[in-house]
Amino acid sequence: MDFNTDALKSMQEEGHAIVAEAEAPRVYKASNGQCLAFSASALILANCNGKKNQTWSLDGNNRLLAANGKCAGGSHLKACDNSKPQKWKYDSSRRLMNQAKKCLQPEGNPPQKGARVVAANCNKSARQIWK
Repeated sequence: MDFNTDALKSMQEEGHAIVAEAEAPRVYKASNGQCLAFSASALILANCNGKKNQTWSLDGNNRLLAANGKCAGGSHLKACDNSKPQKWKYDSSRRLMNQAKKCLQPEGNPPQKGARVVAANCNKSARQIWK
């Protein structure tokens, strides 16, 4: 069987680039323009300022990591483990959904600055959209 090694190498490089982009630190902005942040161990909304408490990454284990090395597990940061509430994906609807089938959303309608961000049943609410 003949393999096109150049094509295989190119596909491998593209795959590595996709993984690196997914794991790169980023900011998640809610529909009201506020950013996902943490204060102590609570997840909250805050004015976007690019500080470390607003920087998140999805690691190779699908954990939503804060800049302090803790993981989002529902509405709080906790020591990282491999539990379903700590395994997240950013889905095609731009929701942050964990393996427990809960989506991150700020409390309040409309949410305000400082609102707690909680894991709630996933739905079509604009409050569950993160850009």
